[in-house]
Amino acid sequence: MKKIGKVLTTLIATAAIQNVATAADLGGEIAVGGWNHDPSGWIKYPNDLPDFISKVDVDNDLNLDTETDLYIRAKLEHPIPILPNIRVGYTKTNTSGNGRIEKRVVFGDTEFAAGTDVYSEAELKNTDGTFYYQLLDTGIDFDLGLTVRYLDGYVMISDKTTGIKDTSDVEFVVPMLYANFRWPLPFLEGLSIGAEGNWISYDGSALYDMQTDARYTLPMGLGFEVGYRYQKVKLEDVDDTDADIDISGIYGGIVWDF
Repeated sequence: MKKIGKVLTTLIATAAIQNVATAADLGGEIAVGGWNHDPSGWIKYPNDLPDFISKVDVDNDLNLDTETDLYIRAKLEHPIPILPNIRVGYTKTNTSGNGRIEKRVVFGDTEFAAGTDVYSEAELKNTDGTFYYQLLDTGIDFDLGLTVRYLDGYVMISDKTTGIKDTSDVEFVVPMLYANFRWPLPFLEGLSIGAEGNWISYDGSALYDMQTDARYTLPMGLGFEVGYRYQKVKLEDVDDTDADIDISGIYGGIVWDF
C-alpha cells in the first residue's frame, strides 16, 4: 500500500508540474483601439440595372464622412503542436454624410431625381474567428491560418426633402486566408513592426483586409501600436447588391502581450 501511495503521489505531483508548465506556456495578446477610416468607391442596388442609372459613388454622391470606430482583437497561443492557435476580432465602421446626387439614380425601390439633396448612412461590422499555426517563432514570428468572417452591413440613402429612403443590406459568412508577420527591430528593445492580413476572391467578389503597424512593448507586456489599415469589399450579386468599396486609414491602440 505504501508503494502504491508513493506511486500515486508521484503521478499527481508529475501531473501538477506538467499542468503548471503548460499554463506557463500559454500566451497571447489583447488589443483595443480606434481606427480612423475613410470610405471610397461605389454601390449599386439592385444590381440588375444599368450602371448609369444605379451606380452611386459613396464619396462624390453621398459625401460620407471620415470617422473613428473601435476595434478589438485577442489571441491565445498554446504549446500543443497539433492544435491551432486562436484569434478573435471585431471591427465596426460607421459613417454618415450629407450629399447631393447630380444625376437620376434608382436605389432599391426609390428613384432620386438629379439634384436631390440626400442624407446617407453606411455601416460594416466584421466579426472574425481565426485558427492559425506559428510557422516561425524565433523572435521573428510568422503565422498562417484560416479566418471565418461574419460580415453585416448596410447603406441607407434618404431624400432630405421628402424623407423617402431605401436601404441595401448585406449579411454573409466567408472563409479567408490569414497571415501574420512580426519582426523585432534590433536597435531598440521592445520595438517591432508587423503586418497582418485576410484575403479571399471568389465568383467575382473579393475581400481584402490588410494592416501594417509599429509597436512598442514595455517589459511588463503593456504596449502601444500605431498603423495603417486597408479594407476592400468587392461584391458581385450578394444580396442583390454590387459594390466596390475601399475603407482605409490610420489606427492606434493599446496592446497587452502576455
